[in-house]
Amino acid sequence: EAQRDYSAGRYAEAKAKFLRIQAENPSNIVAKNYLRMIAEVEKEAPKAQLRSQLSALTVETIAVREASLESVLEMLPQWAGKASEGKVKPSFVVQPGVDLQKPITLQLSNVPYTEVLRYVGLQGGVRFQIDQYAVRVAPASQNATPDQAAPAPAAP
Repeated sequence: EAQRDYSAGRYAEAKAKFLRIQAENPSNIVAKNYLRMIAEVEKEAPKAQLRSQLSALTVETIAVREASLESVLEMLPQWAGKASEGKVKPSFVVQPGVDLQKPITLQLSNVPYTEVLRYVGLQGGVRFQIDQYAVRVAPASQNATPDQAAPAPAAP
């Protein structure tokens, strides 16, 4: 039953059941392994939560002309807040080496928020990495990581 809960993504229920199994039989290898896997899922959950929140947003309209990257980075949380009715307002952490004066021009309507990040990244020469509590902004030339949000190849 605990394995079924895990397979169905009901990690809290699975964890409780595996902890009971482990309490009854501390040497149960299956319970230990599942508890390790659940711990990994729990560790990634906050990061995945912010990523999924941002992915679910659609920005109605954006119109900026020759705005500095710095100004656009200040507007990004406002756009997310408006798209989410105030529920999501990510923080952005700018890494050294980012040219904040880079000009950005966008004219967009009904675009997923992560695509807005991608377009800003392409024009601003930056990449966005979504972390647990904030979005890091780094020069695009730095080594890329698996959860970068921009620049990314366009979907076919």
